[in-house]
Amino acid sequence: MTTEIRINADEAKRLKNDTAFINFMQQVRDDQMRLFADSSASDVDVREDAHAILRAVNQIEIKLDASIQAEIILDRKQRK
Repeated sequence: MTTEIRINADEAKRLKNDTAFINFMQQVRDDQMRLFADSSASDVDVREDAHAILRAVNQIEIKLDASIQAEIILDRKQRK
């Protein structure tokens, strides 16, 4: 379990520091925001899809942060 937490944290840190990954995520976010902003009043499905994709991107970032935090908590517990 400890090894898995550390591996996940290392991978999450690598992704969060990878400029290609950061740029890709920002492009996805920008594209969806643009779709949302440029949609007409009748484009409910377009806005719902854009919103769902933005939520998914946010969930990816939350999952990465959680993996990093899990390692921090593990380190604190092992120091005691």
